[in-house]
Amino acid sequence: MDIITSNKVKLIKWLRVDEYILQHVQCRKLITMDEYTKLKNLSNPGTQITELLDLMLQKGQSVCMDFLKLLKEDDVNESSPELKEWITSVNTSSEIKAAPQSADQSSGSSVNITATDGSSIHVPMISGSQISSLSMNMNTNFHKRTDEKPRRSAFSDRELDNQEFLKKNRGELIDNVKTVDRIIDDLNLTEEKAANVRAEKTEQAKMRKVLEYTNSKKAAQLLVDALWKHAGDVMEDLTTA
Repeated sequence: MDIITSNKVKLIKWLRVDEYILQHVQCRKLITMDEYTKLKNLSNPGTQITELLDLMLQKGQSVCMDFLKLLKEDDVNESSPELKEWITSVNTSSEIKAAPQSADQSSGSSVNITATDGSSIHVPMISGSQISSLSMNMNTNFHKRTDEKPRRSAFSDRELDNQEFLKKNRGELIDNVKTVDRIIDDLNLTEEKAANVRAEKTEQAKMRKVLEYTNSKKAAQLLVDALWKHAGDVMEDLTTA
């Protein structure tokens, strides 16, 4: 948490130019859909990133570490060489360093580690101190937690989700999206394909043609982002239904 706080101004400067940072954070499940929507509605990129960082800090140490690990991914930090250089020097491992002892303190430290209710223990690495005793108390009567949900991986699952979302909601998108001309400006369509879309006489036909051309993971990502940008009300209805 401290590393985000002490480098907050730099992070705002670096991340405000990344138009996909909110999508990365949301697909890693670091924020909820409601939080994503509120951040997406902020028009100023600097304010948007400031609110995002404050939200990470409010969620605690574990979420902050997951956020820093996310920034280490090449597809996340590629928009800012300065961010990429800085994040590679940040230690996001679970290493625990014992505080140095003063001369009048005893030469040994006692470490007590307790795990209950099916928790896992990763043995910490302790440096800069001598250990005089180490005890690990574990409840071996493990019970399966029924309130935990499996956590999805990040980028590949998000791409798959985008394609599944477009397939699942194809009919609703064709019927309800009325801003196709603005949407195709944000897609990497060839001039010929863009012209074919614009040549269609109705918005439904245009949207149908756009979906026909969306046949890759990258294309699905671009289309979903463009839909949030130009047809946010439709996307809100589809994702909260």
